[in-house]
Amino acid sequence: MNKSSKVLMIVLAAVCVSLAVVLFVFSRNRAQTQQTTDITSEVTTMDARDSQQSDITLALSEYKALLNWKSVKSASGYVIYYDSGSGWEECGRTPKTAFRCNGFEGGTSYVFGIKPYTKNGDEEVIADSFAYTIRGNTLPDTPEFTVTKKNNIYSLSWESVNNANEYIVYSMLPDQKKWTREGITDKTSFQIEKTKTPEIYLAVRAVRYADGEKYVSDYNKTYVSDIETVGKMYSCGDSVAMGVGSHSFSYADIFAQENNLELIDTTSTGSQLCSVDENEDHICEEIIKNVTNDYKYVFIEGGNNDYYSGAPLGEVTPAGSKSFNLNTVCGALESAFTYLQKNCPDSKVIFVLMHEPDGAAQKKNDIGLTFNDYAEVIREVCTKYKISVADCLKDSGLKTTDTKIKKQYTFNYNGVYPEGDGVHPTEQAYRKFYMPLINKLK
Repeated sequence: MNKSSKVLMIVLAAVCVSLAVVLFVFSRNRAQTQQTTDITSEVTTMDARDSQQSDITLALSEYKALLNWKSVKSASGYVIYYDSGSGWEECGRTPKTAFRCNGFEGGTSYVFGIKPYTKNGDEEVIADSFAYTIRGNTLPDTPEFTVTKKNNIYSLSWESVNNANEYIVYSMLPDQKKWTREGITDKTSFQIEKTKTPEIYLAVRAVRYADGEKYVSDYNKTYVSDIETVGKMYSCGDSVAMGVGSHSFSYADIFAQENNLELIDTTSTGSQLCSVDENEDHICEEIIKNVTNDYKYVFIEGGNNDYYSGAPLGEVTPAGSKSFNLNTVCGALESAFTYLQKNCPDSKVIFVLMHEPDGAAQKKNDIGLTFNDYAEVIREVCTKYKISVADCLKDSGLKTTDTKIKKQYTFNYNGVYPEGDGVHPTEQAYRKFYMPLINKLK
C-alpha cells in the first residue's frame, strides 16, 4: 500500500470515529431529553420551575391564595392548578388574569400553575404545559390559646400548630396602641408576670421558617380582665359576628368590655340562620340549645351565608303559629324568637344586621334573590316579635361600594385582599359604624 493510500485510510477511520462519537452523544442527549420530558409530565412541588415574578404574583394567607398573571395571547381563559407534593390538582378556571381560591392547609408549601385554554366550539382545549408557575408558603394556622391567672402570673397554653417552629407571645394594655413582645418559645405554653394590670390584651402568633423565609401567623386578640362583671351576654352568628377581619375581636367583644359583661360566644365561620342541607352551624338551633334567662343581652347576627348559599326565605307565619319550617330563613328565626320570648323574658335581644357585603345588596344569588331580599325578611320577622335591630345595612354608613371605605374598613391584611374583602369589618369599623347603632339599643 502506497503512502497516499495509508493517509486516506487514516482519514476515513478518523471520520468514522468522529461520526460514532456524534451519534453516541446525540443518542445520549435524546434519551436524557426524553427522560426529562417524562419527569416534567409528573411535576410536583419540588420539580416546578418558577416563572418570572413580573409575570405572575402570589399572595397567601393561612388558607387563601390570590394569583395575578400576565395574559397569554389568544387564550380564552385559564385553568389554575396547585400541588403540595402529592401531584397537581385543579383549583378552578377563569377567563380573567386573576384568581382567588381557598381551602388550603396552614403552614404548607405549595406550587401553583397556570395553563391557558382556547375554545373550539363548545370544547376547551387546554395547553399541554404551564404558562406560569409560582411557589409559596401558606401562613401557619392561628394559635387558639387559653389563659389562667394566679396572683400576678398569666399562664397561656395552646395546641401545637402544624409545621410551626416557634411562637411569639404579646401583651397590650387597654390604653396602649402597640403590642409588647413578651417572648419567643418553641413550647406550647408561656407565662407572663404583670403587676397592677386588671385589664390586658394577649395574643400568640405561630412562626414557620421555610425556603429561607419567615412566615408568621395571624393572631386572635383576647381580652382578660379582673374587673368584676355585672352580668352575662351571649353572641351567636357567622364570621362577621366572630370578628374575622379584626383578629377575632368583634362588636360583641367591644360591647362586653365596655359594659363589664361576661361574653359567651358561639359564633362560627360559615354559619347560616337556617338548616339548609343539614348545615352544622345553624345559628337559630344554637340559640335554642344555649341561651337561658340569665343572659342580660342576646346578640344575633346572620343572613350573609344564607344569601350566598341560596337558602329559601319562606314566609312569616300568622300570629299564634307554633310550627315553623327550619329549612327557611323565616321559619328558623321565628323558632328562635318564639323560644326566647317564652324562656328568656328578661334578656334584651338585639339582631345585628350586617352592612352590605361587598356590594351585594342588588346582586342576585342562584335562586334570584339579593341580599336586600334577605334583609327585608329579617326585619319583618324581628318586627313581628319586637326584636331590636341594629340595622348596619341601612344606617351604618359602611358602604362597600366605596373603594376607599372598603379598603380601610374591611379585611385587608396578609395581602390576599389588598383592596379589602368588603365583608369582614376591622376593629376600627366595628367601633365607628356598628357600635353607635348597637349602643342606642341598650
